[in-house]
Amino acid sequence: MDWYEYKKENGVKLIYKRFPEFHSVAVGVFIKTGSRFENPEYAGISHFIEHLLFKGTKNRSCNEIKEAIEGVGGSFNGFTSAEGTCYWIKILDKYLNLSFDVLSDMIKNPLLKEEDIEKERNVIIEEINMYRDIPAKYVHELFDTLIFGQHPLGMPIAGTPETLTRIKREDIVDYIDKKYSGANIVVSVAGKFEVKEMKKLFDKFFDGIERKKENQFEKWDKKDNGPKVKLLIKDTEQTHISFGGFTYSYQDERKYPLSILNVILGGNMSSRLFNRIRENLGLAYEIRSFIRQYKDTGIYNISAGVSGENLEKAMVEIVKELKEIKEKGVKEDEVERAKRFLISQFLMGLEDNLEYMLWIGEQKLLKEKMEKINEIVKKVEKVKKEEVEEIAKDIYKKENSYLAVISKKGDETKLKEIIGEL
Repeated sequence: MDWYEYKKENGVKLIYKRFPEFHSVAVGVFIKTGSRFENPEYAGISHFIEHLLFKGTKNRSCNEIKEAIEGVGGSFNGFTSAEGTCYWIKILDKYLNLSFDVLSDMIKNPLLKEEDIEKERNVIIEEINMYRDIPAKYVHELFDTLIFGQHPLGMPIAGTPETLTRIKREDIVDYIDKKYSGANIVVSVAGKFEVKEMKKLFDKFFDGIERKKENQFEKWDKKDNGPKVKLLIKDTEQTHISFGGFTYSYQDERKYPLSILNVILGGNMSSRLFNRIRENLGLAYEIRSFIRQYKDTGIYNISAGVSGENLEKAMVEIVKELKEIKEKGVKEDEVERAKRFLISQFLMGLEDNLEYMLWIGEQKLLKEKMEKINEIVKKVEKVKKEEVEEIAKDIYKKENSYLAVISKKGDETKLKEIIGEL
């Protein structure tokens, strides 16, 4: 079996996989809440809470949390996405009890001291300002705002200085009370442990949490047709591009040919864009494509850094490559190489028990039906060349073209004309 499952009466779910040959165990607590569950007026509150839960509980100070885990050689962290929040620990198997104790303590008994809230508010505002000073990262925030508009998916996960300033302690307490409930919690465990002992720890430490209702978010149904361009004039050494459009959700079976198309387009150093834009034309040091998927929608994205003088030329060449794939299709050997790349990267990633824990935990949290390893491999292997080509025809269109640029100079009208050629 790829994993086993167990559930408490209060709704908290457990998913686990034993790797008895390992020395370590990874434990993650996933909460079904993230930036798209937020009121835009308080954007960033999920991420804010993630920071605050490391600042101390009714039983442990901030330093005591860190010393408890790092004092035995463990590592721990947290992250917030659009649809989930996670707190995790990786530790030697003999300290499994400690990992359950600390993680459950953090989500059940956060201290939320006013002074910690104010300090962390400032820390996150500085984090936001830091990212805004890194055009290669900030350009993707501009892209999200361009493509999703005022919908929660268009808001930065960390929020903005303005929204963070509005968040008070009572808002934080209320958000945790409503969102961190049994129906919205998944505990994921992967590594070395005894099943009976681990289940006892789960029952003990995740007791006392109210079930309540499953969290809901605002669905995406507001597509505003392109071509659309957002140009931010900024004094930068390099011009940064984030270009793409809508694709399919992670629940859509078309995600498999989409993933293969993405590899062929710009998913590795053998890809068409890398060969065309970097190797043949020398227009960029780095160019790549990626996919981001949500429960009800998704995006494909191409990102690159070029000189300001080469901005329009680079965009012309990117559009040419997309048109070529759309009009002339892809080759059988490209599809086969992309399949092998995807399958190998997927399987090798799961050799790390932390990655395995995150993979099964996120699936259990977000997906209506979990997919097993061999099912995913078979579905990738079964993808036909024609399916990949159909995806290209479906998504590479001028009305599905959105471009965000950070540059010293640029002509928004001209850029709109270029992507309108798709």
